[in-house]
Amino acid sequence: MIKLIATDMDGTFLDANGTYDKKRLNTVLKGFKKRGIVFVAASGRSLLSLESLFADFRDQMGFVAENGSALVVGGELTFEKHLTKEQYLEIIQLLLASPYMNGHEYLLSGKNGAYVHQDASSDYVNFISNYYKNIQRVDSFEAIDDVIFKLTANFTEETVLEGEKWVTERLSYANAVTTGFQSVDIILDAVTKRTGLEALCTQLGIKRDEVLAFGDNLNDYEMLEFSGTAIATGNARDEIKAISQEVIDSCEKESVMAYMEGILDDKKRH
Repeated sequence: MIKLIATDMDGTFLDANGTYDKKRLNTVLKGFKKRGIVFVAASGRSLLSLESLFADFRDQMGFVAENGSALVVGGELTFEKHLTKEQYLEIIQLLLASPYMNGHEYLLSGKNGAYVHQDASSDYVNFISNYYKNIQRVDSFEAIDDVIFKLTANFTEETVLEGEKWVTERLSYANAVTTGFQSVDIILDAVTKRTGLEALCTQLGIKRDEVLAFGDNLNDYEMLEFSGTAIATGNARDEIKAISQEVIDSCEKESVMAYMEGILDDKKRH
């Protein structure tokens, strides 16, 4: 019996415009409440971004944000992992030395906001503002007065996997993981979406085989491996499809929403 449903956002739950049908979700969440099913948004997006995206439903769901570095249940931050200042300053210098980086296309994601270099291009800031809120340009990252969960950095679709590997090989305490098709998130070693989801299951007394998860990209891998039922969207990377029990339509067709509606209609039994 499914007691928790977790879904990635971009490329999975959200459409190409980064939106979803609020009326349909409202109906689904009412049905989940009757069935005792917990709904969780699990994303590399910042916590501020997720809470804004689901402002109408915050009290009816959980959030695994920052690729597992932050967990919010019932409006409270119940689990968090963050980088030290020494660590994120070192990562910035590493990114600037990477042969795959393009200028200052990186961002620090914090509890109260997100931070980019003052020389970051307007194109990059416009792009990253789709995923992060309260973005601030700074001339010194040393002066930031905030808890930093992770960094995100842009490469190109052709070099993102090489960039991910290059960064991970040079850090002893953190890993880079592909999120989207041209970005990597750099988070503490052993922190993944599974970390936050597993912490939530422990808090709620939910077993792995009672979890169903949707995903499409490499930063969903551990979460899908952990879940009793793993489902990939049609646009997912091959590695994600390979570990999933089922592949549904692409995110463009709102396939995750339709699947959840099917569960409530008893068209799919778990």
